Amino acid sequence: MEWQREAYTLTDETSRLDLAAVVALLRHTYWAAERPVEITERSLQHSLSFGLFHGAKQVGFARVVTDRATIGYLCDVVIADEHRGKG
Repeated sequence: MEWQREAYTLTDETSRLDLAAVVALLRHTYWAAERPVEITERSLQHSLSFGLFHGAKQVGFARVVTDRATIGYLCDVVIADEHRGKG
């Protein structure tokens, strides 16, 4: 699915995620700064992931660890500093 608000697009299409951008965003967090790229990539494959884009550039990321039926755990929510606070 895809949601649009002004110049921002939020999508759950895993194929659109930019692994390098996700890793860069997570490098600025206290919980995933040292997470290896391979682990991040595997987490994307096994979670419901969301990418936030400003135009073509990925500026945010979040994922849900879920059984896709009854439960979901929201984690790794991160937005690039320059795009925070814009609703």
